[in-house]
Amino acid sequence: MMIRLGYLANYFLERDIAGRTLYKLPDDTFLVAYPGSGGQWLRRLVANLMDPSNPPTGTNVIARVPDLYHLSRRGFAKIRRPRIIFSHECFDAEYGRVAYLVRDPRDVAVSFYEQGRKGGSIERSLSLEQFVSTSFIMRTDEYQGGWSEEFSGSIQANRGFAYRSRLKDEFLGTPASWGENVMSWMGARGLDPKSLLLIRYEDLFSDPGRELGRIAEFLPLDGASGCIESALRAAQGQATPESPGKWRTVLPESAVQAIESEWGPVMTAMGYALTSAEAGDDHGTTTVPMLENANRAATPEWGSRE
Repeated sequence: MMIRLGYLANYFLERDIAGRTLYKLPDDTFLVAYPGSGGQWLRRLVANLMDPSNPPTGTNVIARVPDLYHLSRRGFAKIRRPRIIFSHECFDAEYGRVAYLVRDPRDVAVSFYEQGRKGGSIERSLSLEQFVSTSFIMRTDEYQGGWSEEFSGSIQANRGFAYRSRLKDEFLGTPASWGENVMSWMGARGLDPKSLLLIRYEDLFSDPGRELGRIAEFLPLDGASGCIESALRAAQGQATPESPGKWRTVLPESAVQAIESEWGPVMTAMGYALTSAEAGDDHGTTTVPMLENANRAATPEWGSRE
């Protein structure tokens, strides 16, 4: 009863977390990335691009590039338009222009597992192999409500009762499985370059300047094209992205096969070679017709910071 009353109070005061029910405005642009795909790195790069002279912090990044999972409806109403909003969600027809970041699901599994163990949402006793076989990254047979609350344990701890009361049935949204998330967007928007910009994590890592230029042009941000270098310099002091291909040294063979068996065609479409078809490519990529920048041989600007 108390939770219901708390939810109703927060709802009428517009203090409830926006989640998937956010009222979308016609000039909204979205950054979308599946959990573990480097979305927070992309978010900070874009936040730097918006104001490279004032690097974002954990607090003001929410004001520049808010996400659906930490801000109330009242908070969103205060964000300056046009808004750039971060999301993990599957396809939503109400989203306007979308910059979608995709990453090799084998690296996604490793990244998500390590983040979860560090944050306490994944038991230390759970092996990486067990995680891959049981996590929602692979599950296609169930509704994925409540995932964000479980993964963001610090939010739940800090917000306590008030946070829970803002969630109707503890639901913020659903990223679903990796393949479902990717193909929901590609199936609906993949042939429309005006409404969807596809970015590969591996290309953003190899040539961040070029990819950030594409992003700046797509969003668009007034004058951003001239701030790319300064935005990248500002980002160097922030979280360092992981080198692509970490899965090769830590992901058990059984987990690799499980992922490839489930999502092989999707991986191939996104340019990720399966282990049975690789031919010496260090990052496991193949030619992707929809990406003009696939398989560029560039020296990673971020590699020295690993």
